[in-house]
Amino acid sequence: MSHPVLEASGVSASRGTGRNARQILAPVCLAVEAGESLAITGASGAGKSTLADIILGLGDPSTGKVNLLGTPWSLPGRNLSGRRRHLVQGVPQDAVAAFVPRYSIRRSLHLVLSRLAPHLAADEQIERAAHVARFDPALLDRRPRELSGGQAQRAALARALVVDPALLVADEPTSALDPATAGEVAEHLFTTAKDTGIALLLVTHDLQLAARCSRHLRISAPR
Repeated sequence: MSHPVLEASGVSASRGTGRNARQILAPVCLAVEAGESLAITGASGAGKSTLADIILGLGDPSTGKVNLLGTPWSLPGRNLSGRRRHLVQGVPQDAVAAFVPRYSIRRSLHLVLSRLAPHLAADEQIERAAHVARFDPALLDRRPRELSGGQAQRAALARALVVDPALLVADEPTSALDPATAGEVAEHLFTTAKDTGIALLLVTHDLQLAARCSRHLRISAPR
C-alpha cells in the first residue's frame, strides 16, 4: 500500500505555556501525493508560514502529527526528520537571502550536498539540478547578488532539488518578483512537480496562483 508523500493530521501550534498559551495555528489535516501540488491560503495570521515551518522541520506541532512517506516526521516536542532532512526542502520568498552572500551558487550547492546528501555525486547533482530548475550553468560561479530576481529564484529551486527531495515547500515564492517573472517561476514549479514526481506544497496569498494547483486548502485563524 502506497502512502502520501506528506500527511498531516490535527496539526496545530501555540506560543507560550499554561494560561499564557495562545494558539497561532488551528488544527490542520492535509495530504499531498507524489507529483501533486497543494495550495495553502488564508488570511494574514492564519498560520500559513507556521504550518510551512512545521512541515520543513523548523518547528514542532503542539498537537497532531506529520508523516513523510508513511513514517513519522514531526510530533509534539519531537522532530524526527534526522537523516531524512533532505527529503523536504524549501523554496523561499527571498531567494537571495537563502544563500551565503560571499559564496558562489556552485559552492552553496556543494555545501548543501555535503551536509544533507554526501552520498550523492556532487558535480553531477549540481548540473542536473540546474538543468531541472532551468538555471543557466554559466551562472553557477556567480554570487547571489549578481543574479536577477528570476535567476536567483531558479538558483533557489536548484538548491532545493540538488538533494533529491520528495517534497518541496514553497512559501510565497513569487511575491517578490515582477508579474512576468513570477508567472515563469510559478509555471516551472508546477512543471517540476509533475515531471519529477516531487510533491509541492505552495503557501500563497495569490488565489489565481492557488487555482493552478491540483488542490487548494484554505486555513482560518484560530478563534
